[in-house]
Amino acid sequence: MNSSMKAALIAVTRGGLEQARRLRARLKLGEIHRPAHLGDSARSWEHSFTGALSEQVPALFAGCDQLIFFLAAGAVTRLIAPCLVSKTSDPGVLVVDEAGHFVISLLSGHQGGANAFARTVAGCLGATPVITTASDVLGGFHIDELMNTYGWIAEPEGRLKATAAALVNHEPVAIVQEIGGRGCWLDETALPDNVIFAHDVRGLQGRRFERVLWITDRLVQDCHGLDEQRILWLRPPSLALGVGCERGISTEALADGLVRFLHEHRVARASIHMLASVDLKEDETALLELAKRHDWQTAFYSPDELARVSGIRNPSPVVEKCVGTPGVAEPAALLAAGAPCLLVEKQVVTSPLSPRRMTFALARLAAFHERTAAGRVIFAGAGPGDPELLTLKAREVLRRAEVIIYAGSLVPEAVLRHAPATAVLHNSAHLTLEQVMEITKTAVNQGRCVVRLHSGDTSLYSAIQEQLAVLEDAGIDCEVIPGISSFQATAAVLKSELTLPEIVQTVILTRGEGLTKMPPGESLASLAQHKATLCIFLSARLAEEVQAQLLTAYPPQTPAAIAYRISWPDEQIIITTLSNLAEEVHRHRLTRTALFLVGEAIGGRRNRSRLYDRTHGHLFRARSRDETHPSLERDE
Repeated sequence: MNSSMKAALIAVTRGGLEQARRLRARLKLGEIHRPAHLGDSARSWEHSFTGALSEQVPALFAGCDQLIFFLAAGAVTRLIAPCLVSKTSDPGVLVVDEAGHFVISLLSGHQGGANAFARTVAGCLGATPVITTASDVLGGFHIDELMNTYGWIAEPEGRLKATAAALVNHEPVAIVQEIGGRGCWLDETALPDNVIFAHDVRGLQGRRFERVLWITDRLVQDCHGLDEQRILWLRPPSLALGVGCERGISTEALADGLVRFLHEHRVARASIHMLASVDLKEDETALLELAKRHDWQTAFYSPDELARVSGIRNPSPVVEKCVGTPGVAEPAALLAAGAPCLLVEKQVVTSPLSPRRMTFALARLAAFHERTAAGRVIFAGAGPGDPELLTLKAREVLRRAEVIIYAGSLVPEAVLRHAPATAVLHNSAHLTLEQVMEITKTAVNQGRCVVRLHSGDTSLYSAIQEQLAVLEDAGIDCEVIPGISSFQATAAVLKSELTLPEIVQTVILTRGEGLTKMPPGESLASLAQHKATLCIFLSARLAEEVQAQLLTAYPPQTPAAIAYRISWPDEQIIITTLSNLAEEVHRHRLTRTALFLVGEAIGGRRNRSRLYDRTHGHLFRARSRDETHPSLERDE
């Protein structure tokens, strides 16, 4: 939720006002508007009005991001009807019943953010959000939310409705994404079954689609057989425009020159995010008005800053003599983009609207890049064993994987069922590091997506660092997706919190000393001195040594748990004490894949934390002064 959101909470009855105050105390934002006859208020965020509510609504509708009415839905519909303009500009409108049971997203569910805000408000009130947008109800794909989240601009806007309808109606839809950044590649999200994704349009040749979403900052000429009338272009804010111009050029001439420049180089104006120039142009009217017209950010740099930029392809002795830098457009674009190279080199442009000249250059923002033909490697934690404990993100990358390298003795076959039938599988149990790396690099060079699947979480005893070192040396970019560790799954089965207030607040993840020697100060005897909750991995064959070292600090009756193949069908959980740890390991003949948990927190139900204590206030909840009237909580 955006803390700068401007919200109005509107109530006309005492019951509605009580709900509004309760919500305001928990949201920590927004202003309440209510009739003066409901009494006085010293709250700075509560405003009274006289006259009809219908007289107040137009100004609130025009000036707020979200309106929350504590009224009947029919009454709200009549109140806002005269104010409606467009789904692209209307605020989100929510309706809450006086009992606070339901929160209805009435208007601007996607573009206005009302659907998401309805869930937030419902969470504050303990209510049920009522969402009627088809794509939300059916679990579909929201173009409006993509645009809001990533700042993409749709062209032409008139095709939005038909494209959204095709998605909702489960008609075949293609997504072509040429450019993206961290977190905004759509093939890294869960896509509906009726949606096909491609980085290159040539991968869609010969197939028919009802609609196509094409994410690019290019003006595409060759659609490779796709019907251009069925394409919705989504323009990411990916470009920095460097500009130089003669003093006094008109805005219209500068705009006309830019159109000519962009058309020649087949670049979409809607993808320009920032305009940059030398600081001598900070007062150039044409530059400022052009940026304002298109809602671009601006950046102005000193001649010294521009002169220090490397990678200028077209230096100008004239500019250097007059301004003190060998270029303006090119270094300004590079600085604004944070990029090492230009997308389009400087071009001198003239317009029939003015005799004054201008120069333009383009650089792509460092956060954006194109997918190359080379493949990629994703390291993913497979969790402790239960395929339902696989993270959603890991499951999605498995669904897209072309090559999967997995630890066969530790990753169950059920996890691999998420892989496509065409994926090539490699069990790494019998492979060396060099062999695994050879398979990986070969697949990457063939342009394939490789998933390296490790058990548990990749950050613990996974040996990924040595693999990352080899791949990074080879210039191969890698991604790491965390997983659920066996110590977390064990705590869940034990229904234990591993930290208890005033008893233990530290959890140590470690192992016994076997062939891999422990660093100085990390022996179990040393760590035991902390009396923390100990989670001991890879030590089933070292049970006697583990027990002996821990007994140097822990009492013999300290609770202990032994977890064997946790979350697998044949899992075993043995609850015991530290003094019986080794005996239980031998009695159950456990020699591998066992985890030890030791400490007072195991099975503990003692002491209450302050987190939910009524006398404890924090950022999201004020200290309660009256348990029976939560709506009277003081806003601090």
